[in-house]
Amino acid sequence: MLKIYKKTIRIDGSGTHPRLESPPQSKLSSLLAIPAMIAGAILGTVVFSAFFALLLIPLAIIGIRGWWLLRKLKNAQVGDQSLEAEYTVVSDTSKNQKPTKE
Repeated sequence: MLKIYKKTIRIDGSGTHPRLESPPQSKLSSLLAIPAMIAGAILGTVVFSAFFALLLIPLAIIGIRGWWLLRKLKNAQVGDQSLEAEYTVVSDTSKNQKPTKE
């Protein structure tokens, strides 16, 4: 059911301020307005909560998975240990130097 309300502005020639007049409202519409607003608020809260839950659950799963991987990486690191080895630097100097003429 759709009702269209019409508001009329009447300007008197007497110089008084214009008045807005609205048609008289029925008592039934006044009685139904408050329960309709309460039902709308409840329904809006339920829809928002469902949307938030649908968004929150995947984000929580991704966050927990990321935290788990970071924890595994930290535990896999070698703590305060170093690798000791002997090495020899080998370089080919014949390519780097120009041949000298004697």
